[in-house]
Amino acid sequence: MFLAHGLWRVYMQPPYAYMSLKGAFNKEGVLAFQDDLRAYAGKFPAHSITYGVVDLSEFEMSTADSIEDTRQYFTGVTQRGLKHVDYVGANVLARHVLTQLWQGTATSITFYANMAELVSQQPQHEGNIKRLVEISFKHPD
Repeated sequence: MFLAHGLWRVYMQPPYAYMSLKGAFNKEGVLAFQDDLRAYAGKFPAHSITYGVVDLSEFEMSTADSIEDTRQYFTGVTQRGLKHVDYVGANVLARHVLTQLWQGTATSITFYANMAELVSQQPQHEGNIKRLVEISFKHPD
């Protein structure tokens, strides 16, 4: 087993979950991130997180062996009520992979070039995005 790689920060204010990913993630990092999200979301009533905002502007990549785990996670959060995810700063490859991974679920996705574009179209996120940025990145232990 390898050491987990990847950094993240999470802030949840139902109905929204805000995440920021940084660096390269291997399978172990993806699984640690998913476990952290489950634990954080578990603090709120079932089906109370229905929208996500994911900042990928500092995300580099994830390994191919983590794709199936991510697909299963996406299916699970759709079943738990996630309706829509806004991705910010995703590169072309990430957009392609994310589009494929969400295919076949009831969750819709939208891509934004940067946070300024997201906030200009959805100003309700501004305060919570500021709170997210104030949180230190977490590294899997």
